[in-house]
Amino acid sequence: MAGTALANFNDFMKVTGPRYLTSAEEVINEAVKNTYILGRFLKGKGMDVSIQGGKTINDSIMFDESSTYDHYKPNATFSWSNPQVITDLEINWRFSVDHMSWTDQEVELNVSEGLSRDAQKVAYKRLKRIKEMRLWTSFLNGMEADLWTAPSGAEMETATGSRPYSIPAFISENTTQYHGFGAGFNLMGVDGASESKWRNQLVTYDAGDPDDSDGDQDGLLDAFDEMFLKVKFTPPATKQEYFEKDTLNRQFICCSRGGLNLYKRMLRDANDTLVNKQDPAYNMPQYSGIDLVYVATLDDAAINGTDGDATESGATNDGYRYWWLNGNYMTPVYHARRYMEKHDPMRHPNQPFTTVQPVDCWWNLFCNSRQRQGIICPQ
Repeated sequence: MAGTALANFNDFMKVTGPRYLTSAEEVINEAVKNTYILGRFLKGKGMDVSIQGGKTINDSIMFDESSTYDHYKPNATFSWSNPQVITDLEINWRFSVDHMSWTDQEVELNVSEGLSRDAQKVAYKRLKRIKEMRLWTSFLNGMEADLWTAPSGAEMETATGSRPYSIPAFISENTTQYHGFGAGFNLMGVDGASESKWRNQLVTYDAGDPDDSDGDQDGLLDAFDEMFLKVKFTPPATKQEYFEKDTLNRQFICCSRGGLNLYKRMLRDANDTLVNKQDPAYNMPQYSGIDLVYVATLDDAAINGTDGDATESGATNDGYRYWWLNGNYMTPVYHARRYMEKHDPMRHPNQPFTTVQPVDCWWNLFCNSRQRQGIICPQ
């Protein structure tokens, strides 16, 4: 005896994947964000970098080589040493969850048993697509929002917290703790106040005169020139296998709508000398081959200022910010066992006529070089 429409639909949701959706009726998704930067972090990376296992996320850094370099004369005697130069980084996984649900009525009243098998499948596809569109839009929008959450030492740094690290946790205008957590916290276990190489780059400009009309060389483009030099590290010509080799393919600059429009106006005034043969009035402007990316969240996010809790216009040093990100050294890391894992449908315990299908993801945002990240902010 054939199963009911509801049972058929539950089985369909359990065993089918996106490959069945190619011919489903299209639904316009107006919940989409202007820009998603998660993909920029992952661009061109192998699975061994972004998908990992283990109880925690770990890496090692050498902040200082503790130089043993010296000169000698023939027949000299030597005093050898064995410097210990590695600092271990360890952070905890964070656990994100979302779900999609449907009621018996949604299925039974829209998918009649009198329909042919093919007609039922078309109806299933449409309902499934709508449910999954909402789910993945909600999930990915939530992850994008996590990237720009105001820093919280209790929620991000401690093992008992629940939030992943955010970009403003790693990139801060604070020059006391050198992070946005406030006193009493380190960042990934390292104290930026005592370790100068565990600090992001910070460059300021005169927001009242971004064109540098007074000739003080503190305009916005002057700040871009300075930041470019600060975040660029060139390895020596030999033994390059022991040094980091930066490429531009994962570097990008995030800013608000006002910040992007200001930069484009300045490019037009400067006859577009800093982009790759494109009209700065259109498309995506660049600085020395690095894309500037508009992030709508930055229009009103309270993540600016010394304490990392003000909007651009509400900060004491009000004005536009430019977040310089290097995805070679900052990346979301996902657990191999729970990478956006879709679980079997189940009945809601308190709503017996509702079916729920949860999805969870174990992940965190990881940074192993803060000095290759930076922010340009008003003086």
